[in-house]
Amino acid sequence: MSDPTPYRAAVFGATSAIATETLRALVAERPAELLLVGRNPERLETLAADLRARGAECEVHATDLLNPDAPWASILSGGDWDLFLIAHGSLPDQQATLDDPHATGREIDVNLISPVRIAATCARILEKQQRGTLAVFGSVAGDRGRQSNYLYGATKAALETFLAGLRHRFAEHPEVKITLLKPGLTDTPMTADIEKGPLFSPASKVGADAWSAVRKGKSTAYLPGWWRYVMFVIRHLPDFVLHKTKL
Repeated sequence: MSDPTPYRAAVFGATSAIATETLRALVAERPAELLLVGRNPERLETLAADLRARGAECEVHATDLLNPDAPWASILSGGDWDLFLIAHGSLPDQQATLDDPHATGREIDVNLISPVRIAATCARILEKQQRGTLAVFGSVAGDRGRQSNYLYGATKAALETFLAGLRHRFAEHPEVKITLLKPGLTDTPMTADIEKGPLFSPASKVGADAWSAVRKGKSTAYLPGWWRYVMFVIRHLPDFVLHKTKL
């Protein structure tokens, strides 16, 4: 029997394909009150309509997620939160980005600085509540630097270290959960230009697994779970072997 108590979640980058599927998995399981935060008001309203049709109560807030002056604390004021989910990110053309210092800085802002800034605000709220979950989408790309995506991977590795520190900070507060969600290759608009192979998973599968990990209070979840074994092998390849590959 599902829990009738509405589950309160604030989602940053809510219109990302994986975040959308995570929310659909959530509302399929229990009543939910959702704050959907992103930069595109039309896409937010479309998502809200979809989730309302599935039984959720939704509020939308369009804002620039990269704005260091955004009043996150006031946006999130008003009652206890069960979940903060940070889902925005960007997978750039690496060489074109590295050739432009401004583009390099923007990608670091999108994939690291902005999520950390928002997470810090959410952590203060969780500390006050003494309960709730902060879940952040990282990536398996953060497990090891590889020639194909080391800029993106570096931001995800740094994000993982930040969340590990938050997890340590809240170690004496078992009702506060810090969850790192690590998708592998996922068929989404962000990967539209990448040739799809057998390691790709549909966003619906990854989102369902993400919600399962959040619900279970996992510290780190590879999505799908078999990526843990793939990345174990990649992490332990000797350099002289890795450097012969095009990974």
